[in-house]
Amino acid sequence: MINTKRSSLIGLAIALLLLLCVAYSNHFSNGFEFDDSHTIVNNEYIRDVKNIPLFFTDIKYFGTNPGNQGYRPILVSLNAIDYWLAGGLNPVYFHADIFLSYLILLVLLFFMFQKILDTSLPSDKNKFFALLFTGFYGLHAVNAETINYIIERCDSLSTLCIVAAFLLYMIPKTKKYFLYLIPAAIGVGTKETGAMFGIMLFFYILFFEEKVSLIDFILLKKVKQSFKAFVKSIPALIFSFGLFMLIQKKITSEATFMGGDSPYGVWEYFRTQWVVIVHYIGNFILPLDLSADPDFGIYNSLLDRKVLLCLTILLFLVVVAFITSADEKKRPIAFGILWFFIALAPTSSFLPAGQIANDHRAFFPNIGLVLSLGWWLRLLYLRYEEKTIKHKYIPKIFFTLYLAVISLHAYGTYQRNIIWSSSEKLWLDVTLKSPKNGRGQMNYGLTLMAKGKYEETLPYFKRALELMPYWAYIHINMGILRDAMGYPKEAEEYFLNAIRYQPNVPDSYFFYARFLQKQGRTGEAISQLKKGHEISPGHSGITQYLNSLSAVQGENTGDYIKKIEKYTQENPTAENYIELSLAYYRNGMYKECINACEKALELHPNFALAYNNMCSAYNAMEEWEKAMAACSKAIEIDSNFQLAKNNLEWAKKNLPK
Repeated sequence: MINTKRSSLIGLAIALLLLLCVAYSNHFSNGFEFDDSHTIVNNEYIRDVKNIPLFFTDIKYFGTNPGNQGYRPILVSLNAIDYWLAGGLNPVYFHADIFLSYLILLVLLFFMFQKILDTSLPSDKNKFFALLFTGFYGLHAVNAETINYIIERCDSLSTLCIVAAFLLYMIPKTKKYFLYLIPAAIGVGTKETGAMFGIMLFFYILFFEEKVSLIDFILLKKVKQSFKAFVKSIPALIFSFGLFMLIQKKITSEATFMGGDSPYGVWEYFRTQWVVIVHYIGNFILPLDLSADPDFGIYNSLLDRKVLLCLTILLFLVVVAFITSADEKKRPIAFGILWFFIALAPTSSFLPAGQIANDHRAFFPNIGLVLSLGWWLRLLYLRYEEKTIKHKYIPKIFFTLYLAVISLHAYGTYQRNIIWSSSEKLWLDVTLKSPKNGRGQMNYGLTLMAKGKYEETLPYFKRALELMPYWAYIHINMGILRDAMGYPKEAEEYFLNAIRYQPNVPDSYFFYARFLQKQGRTGEAISQLKKGHEISPGHSGITQYLNSLSAVQGENTGDYIKKIEKYTQENPTAENYIELSLAYYRNGMYKECINACEKALELHPNFALAYNNMCSAYNAMEEWEKAMAACSKAIEIDSNFQLAKNNLEWAKKNLPK
């Protein structure tokens, strides 16, 4: 028999928590990847917590890429707070915050599962099964795609908000005063999927409060009860979906709401999503096909065999939802299936998104699959419970199988964390699992280029160019590569192509300006930086580079140094000392550069950039051992600091043997 004593539940909870901590123990230093670059790394606005009120007024503060922005003020505020706590771009602080919110989500999820189970089939064993469901969800390897991807904390936090809203609705006192609307609003401000709360709550009320099945609802057999469910859910529908629509109307552009510049037709995208959803279900069952950037293509024909097969699978789930909703004991199965489909609706319906599929999108929907699968197994066990009682070893076998499954998921999570531990591992994994993904090909090529392996890089960049011929970033990187290989004329053509094909990408102007400055064309470089700054005022790289070049061009070196020295004395921040150190370095004042970095470190002890600049100065002075020590410290703070790695390699090569 199942042991439901309080001490046993606490023991199981502690065991699951320890297993979860072990599974994620190796992820805290994983760096910033993919969209983290424009939303966090290059985003000037998150570097000052005083900007937080601004995040609620305009989507431009979301990131530096105008073509990929949304109204997520809660998310941007958290990025600013973590940046402030970390004193810079230290991913450990970001990951610690995300993991803490993940633990809170799991605690709330346990209580939500328990209340749903108690509503359908009251039993003192529901706590035990709710804990098993929660443990399975928490350790599921698919979730590692979300927990490792820092900017996708919006998925985990918005999910937490929706679960919290459900719990507050389930508690009579908080329900009475509509307190459940508060986390619902926060969820909408974290990610647009928060708007799904109102629809989910309607079906919860329909099933568990008004006792209406989907068949009764569709055939209008219980109109009064269905109407009552609608009335009860009106506050949530208006507040969540209404708030979302208000944001879209007043703050977010219609283009962003409709998927930005998505090249896909509505119906082609919709039928392709049938295949994508089945892919998510497949990874829920056996997560062996996880990729940081899947390479799904559009299915143009409705008669494609894969499309029809996937449609059949999804229709089967819909039929199961209808059948199980007719039995009060089985309604958690139906509700879980609806949760899954409703949670996926914003990205897997008639609204084409820029990216066809992302495995991190399954984080929120999979709660529904866990509920459905878990409750089906619970009912299956209940059917044969009398027989299993006679054989005491059978429950132990079942529990051992459960432990084996979650242990395998814990192992899978640990392994996915390793994949996310470096750009090279992550994007190599993408090239192997998603060979038709141009971004994956290019990003893996970037890891090779950072090591100076230019000839090895070129085939990956060429492959990316074939797959995405009009994407600005591949042209930018081809320009950087060909310049490094000694082909400046060819490089300039690529930079100009990047600007020609996607004129609103600020990085095109930034890297073209760097190229122009290297060619001694400072005036043209400044002109390009100004264009980039107009497009993205919050791009930290453009702002700093523009200020530096403008100052150098506008006055002689001595006046410029005096000016920045005076400014830093009046405004003694770590960042200003770094700017001063760069000015010293550019003018061969290496000892002064080191002194400025030391002052920056007094204000900000874990400033990786300060250690890197010290390393560069020591390299210039040919003090190789000191250079190695400084760069090693920079890499210790930020394991993905490629420039520091390059400087360290330079010091090692020149160290006398």
